[in-house]
Amino acid sequence: MDGGLRTSATPNVMCMYWGRRGALTRFSLDFAREVRAQPASNITISVSRQCDTYDQFKEFGASLFPVSTFRSDMGAFARAWSLPSLCSALRKRLHDDNTRAVIDLMPHVWSPIVAPVVKAAGAVYVPIVHDADPHPGDITSLAKGWMDKSMDHADLVLTLSGAVAGRLEALGRISRQKIVTLFHPELSYSAPISREAPTGRPTRLLFMGRIMDYKGLPLFLDAMEILKSNGVPIEVGVFGEGRLGSCAPRLHALGAEVVNRWLSDTEISEIMSRFDVMVLSHVEASQSGVAAAALGAGMPVVATPVGGLIEQILDGRTGVVALRADAAALSEALEDLLLNPVLYNSICVNIAATRESRSMARFAKECIAHLLRCSAETSAAPRN
Repeated sequence: MDGGLRTSATPNVMCMYWGRRGALTRFSLDFAREVRAQPASNITISVSRQCDTYDQFKEFGASLFPVSTFRSDMGAFARAWSLPSLCSALRKRLHDDNTRAVIDLMPHVWSPIVAPVVKAAGAVYVPIVHDADPHPGDITSLAKGWMDKSMDHADLVLTLSGAVAGRLEALGRISRQKIVTLFHPELSYSAPISREAPTGRPTRLLFMGRIMDYKGLPLFLDAMEILKSNGVPIEVGVFGEGRLGSCAPRLHALGAEVVNRWLSDTEISEIMSRFDVMVLSHVEASQSGVAAAALGAGMPVVATPVGGLIEQILDGRTGVVALRADAAALSEALEDLLLNPVLYNSICVNIAATRESRSMARFAKECIAHLLRCSAETSAAPRN
């Protein structure tokens, strides 16, 4: 499959994702597929050959523009020698494809260097900025100040939550006129599952994703211990890469199922098919790819009221939002859901009924509309 024929009458859009692994690889693949289906533009998809799921992008055929980046954090510096040839190849591809807009699905450590190449080629540069502030405990945040320099070249910035947009404006990173807030679309690790409140067995509660300080694993365990002490029948699962530290013996005492490593897409799908509720015990957040995956699987989410989570999880409709980001409030929110099968079932029905509003198809359509509008306005603007 060649990804669609290009014509000079229809401007190309390049979707760029040069990361290596994580939920953004699924986000990027789903997004590129939906953009390809949009009639308003043709697509070029640029991904790193070092991406864990690179082979899946080969379906784009001639529309794929692969680049070689690096496989480790130190590789960003060790392979910097390759940047001149990469920039030259990018410039040629943008010209050959008549590209008028580049959407950077998540700015990369090399984005501040390649963004000027995009602008010099006559295309608008539009990054999706996922976070305004570094996440506590996230080592990749050490490079965030540098990666944010890509915004200096942005014609438009897209965010996935009002919380991030507000912080970018408050920090003075970019003018409010250049920010457009969309939403975090569902992620499709598997087909949605038809769910009902569990009967005759404990409710299975899931903590999933990279284990970092801001995800609040200790808070999650505090809430689980309260539920156990209150006699609420639960089973606990913790899945993801990261240091368990002092949480390890507590997980053992709870009888939790623990898989402490990176998970494949197939494993994520299987895990979500076995659990009933996703628990987001964040102490800080922008928005959550884990929540997007849970909703994509038809799973209710119980979350703390931090950052963009209160925009992503609609209380009583797609999940339950705790009153505070503490163990007592989180356990109370969980009890509200677990002890009320009518509420659980109504949330599951509502998640299914409102899927279109969170769909990647809708997200892609809105992104393309903003990119093409920005391109048209930039082309029409008088030049000095």
